[in-house]
Amino acid sequence: MNRVKAAFFSLTPPPGAAEDISGYLRWHLLDHMPEQYQLPGIVYATRWIADADCADARIAGDGRLQRVGSIMNYLVGDPVQRTHDDFMELGPRLAELGRYPESLASLQLRMLALLRWYAAPRVLVSAEVVPFRPHRGIVALVEEPGDGDVARWLTWLHAEHYPALLDAPGVAGAWMYGSTSTWQLHPRCQGAPQYITVIYLDGEPLVTAREIAAVIERRWSSGAVHPQFAGPLRSMVQWDAWPVQP
Repeated sequence: MNRVKAAFFSLTPPPGAAEDISGYLRWHLLDHMPEQYQLPGIVYATRWIADADCADARIAGDGRLQRVGSIMNYLVGDPVQRTHDDFMELGPRLAELGRYPESLASLQLRMLALLRWYAAPRVLVSAEVVPFRPHRGIVALVEEPGDGDVARWLTWLHAEHYPALLDAPGVAGAWMYGSTSTWQLHPRCQGAPQYITVIYLDGEPLVTAREIAAVIERRWSSGAVHPQFAGPLRSMVQWDAWPVQP
């Protein structure tokens, strides 16, 4: 049983050519993000960045989500509904205290239910802890249902697709989320049905994304879903768990 039940995903565009968001990122990382841990069900929080190289390595993009430049991810456990409600109230409350000085334009904010979680056999850790294992970056997939058989697609993912993906060098694991009616969501978190998958990488993100692109593109061949975004992003925190590469 996984103690994570859902996750918030906040997608924002890249900065403009003359825009410096280093101040925002520093404030969010050192001030705003830690405050979320006072909420009862916040299990973990992290941000991933798509710099220029990541943008060039994008596998797919459609509509406004092809502009994804940053993804903020909060993992949520019980009590989910209370945590959702408190999360949506915390930002305005901090703003009233002068603790919300900066903000970024939003492409979307969603809270989705955790559906599946996997770990590559080589990493040894259980699938339930993959997000807490240091990683260099991710490949994020945002998909919406199409005209095909989604139930058959989900079965194929579990039986064939994820085993092939997890066998690729540099892939440490994958967690998949989907829209749900289990909880009453704030209007800002509502939208068309959607799946978001986070593929955790301990290989170099650009290299690994290129090597698994063909595997990922098979997800869309049946027409069951179509991609809104698919591409690599880097972890904001730099780790020393790997040797420096030339």
